[in-house]
Amino acid sequence: MTMRYSLAVGLVLRRGMRTFEFVRELSAEEVQLEDVETRRPLTIRKWKLISEIEAGTYSVVLPGAANSLNDSALHTQHTTSLPESQQKLIDRRYAYVIAMRKAGITRGSRKNLPELIKKVADKLEDKHPPSSSTVLDWARRYEASNNNVRALASRNYSRRKVKRITPIMEELIREKIRTEYLTRNRHSLKHTHQCIVTAAKKLVNENKLNADEATVSISTLGRWVQELDRYEVIKRRYGTPRARLLCRTPMGDDYPELPFEQVEVDHTPLDWIVICDRTGIPLGRPLLTATICAATGYPTGLYLSFYGPGLTSVSGVLRNTISLKDAICRSSGTSHPWLASGIPDLLLLDNGLEFHAHNCFRIGRDIGMDITFAAVRTPWSKPHIERFFASLGYLTLTTGRIRKRITNVIDLDPRTTASITFSNLVKGLVQYFVDVHPFRIHERKLARPFDLMSDGIEKCPPASYLPNFDAVRMATAISKTLTVSQGGVEIRGIPFGSAELSPMRRAVGENFRTLVKWDPDDIDQIYVQHPITKEWICSPSRWPQYTQGLSWNQHLLIRKFLRKQLKAKNAEENYITSAMRMHEFWMDVTTAKTATDAKLAGQFAGLTSARVLDPKPSSASQHPQKILVEEDEGHKPTDRSPPDFEAFIMEGA
Repeated sequence: MTMRYSLAVGLVLRRGMRTFEFVRELSAEEVQLEDVETRRPLTIRKWKLISEIEAGTYSVVLPGAANSLNDSALHTQHTTSLPESQQKLIDRRYAYVIAMRKAGITRGSRKNLPELIKKVADKLEDKHPPSSSTVLDWARRYEASNNNVRALASRNYSRRKVKRITPIMEELIREKIRTEYLTRNRHSLKHTHQCIVTAAKKLVNENKLNADEATVSISTLGRWVQELDRYEVIKRRYGTPRARLLCRTPMGDDYPELPFEQVEVDHTPLDWIVICDRTGIPLGRPLLTATICAATGYPTGLYLSFYGPGLTSVSGVLRNTISLKDAICRSSGTSHPWLASGIPDLLLLDNGLEFHAHNCFRIGRDIGMDITFAAVRTPWSKPHIERFFASLGYLTLTTGRIRKRITNVIDLDPRTTASITFSNLVKGLVQYFVDVHPFRIHERKLARPFDLMSDGIEKCPPASYLPNFDAVRMATAISKTLTVSQGGVEIRGIPFGSAELSPMRRAVGENFRTLVKWDPDDIDQIYVQHPITKEWICSPSRWPQYTQGLSWNQHLLIRKFLRKQLKAKNAEENYITSAMRMHEFWMDVTTAKTATDAKLAGQFAGLTSARVLDPKPSSASQHPQKILVEEDEGHKPTDRSPPDFEAFIMEGA
């Protein structure tokens, strides 16, 4: 049904999700519309507005004051789908009905109708004019259908033809198609026809079917198969994967039409080895997580990492998608603005484990965003992100590129040819997201994603943002129950906490356990939950010179590297060996002796700390056990060294 409208007060138009109301006529060529939500005026020429209404850019909600009455004559119905024979039949009958209406003849008066029929028949050169009852029946059908001209078409045109096959034969054909044709044995249609003929002969012999009714041609059987659902036929004969492949389509009734109505998300490893900006060491292949607007094909966000797909990647790309990107464009040197920003209405994901995590659902719940999943093994359900990832393979960066191995071809090691740093790769990808891909002409739409996004923003309501990303950070943060002590909270060797934890410790106790969360992308601060009020308190790191700009994965890798270094130095074994040697020394020097012997030995040896700490031993200390002994009178003194102190004591005695 089409509706007539007027450029007058009361005209309401819809463009996308925005509604405009006719305000005034500025001149003979221009009119003014007004957005009913923002009250933003829009001046447009009449011919352009009418052409855009005809093109479907604007749709008429209310026709205006001049056509505000509910008049059935304002509605018409297209008949272009009918064949030419029906079109001519409708034209003939419509001529008689309209002539009757113009002459003012109602259905209750017949006396002037024969004369009118004769005049119309002479004008149309109709050799077989209809009777008065027939014309009145046409007029009744036309008025009863709200002036729908399709009511004048022949009723036999849409009549369903009755099948000539008997119910018993129909049941036999359905059974054989199900048991012979729609199986994994993949019997041919000819074999199925032979099975039907054989079974029909048995029914004839049993007097359950007449001989003239037990016939069916193979072409009729083919039409029966053609009427079946194509997906079910392929599924029964070849399996579900084959049916999905041959009957795949991304089309649906809810196909998005406006920017950010549906955003597709996925991961892919890049085909380049990048090197570290600081050390120049090859880092490996980064993982790209990107979002694409399904309605326009415009890239809306990116996130690069090295620790594989996970909830952190989803959180990072979502934050990048929502936020304004003017600073990113300035730092990357793009020549165009990045138009995409705001909270998407729907997030379309695949079936990765990170997407099915409970925290992923909580992100959408907290920020008011729907989340849906594509069917398993159906990448064509989100074709825009898949096509975007495929286009990355045609970028001109050749150094450090990973290529598929080809037989009898010697490939270079991409780690030896890698020359692009990680920061430059990020800037290059931003330029591709902003300056290159959005300006590629879509061959089907003959439009650029940049233009589609720009026009779509004018149709959409204003974009919505988050006052802060605490909800997203908290939903994707790493959580663990830890102890809050006098020194704060310690997480893998990093101390957190200062004066902000003192009220909590005074209210709860000196040492207590509570839930602690931290952002895996930035561990410069943590969030500690109050055990009583359940509020979250931000607590900074006490090592800011170490944790500033440090991610959780970096910290774990640093600790892992340091442990490997200590293991290479046998640090733990050396410590245990030294501790045991000291223990054995203590046990040896603390063996049982009498107090008199110990005191006499210490005094005789002249033991003081000066001798122990003096690096240059005295002459007396060079031979601590060499003892001068005077012989009897008449003998010279001699030197001798007793075997031990106990032996000297016995001799002196």
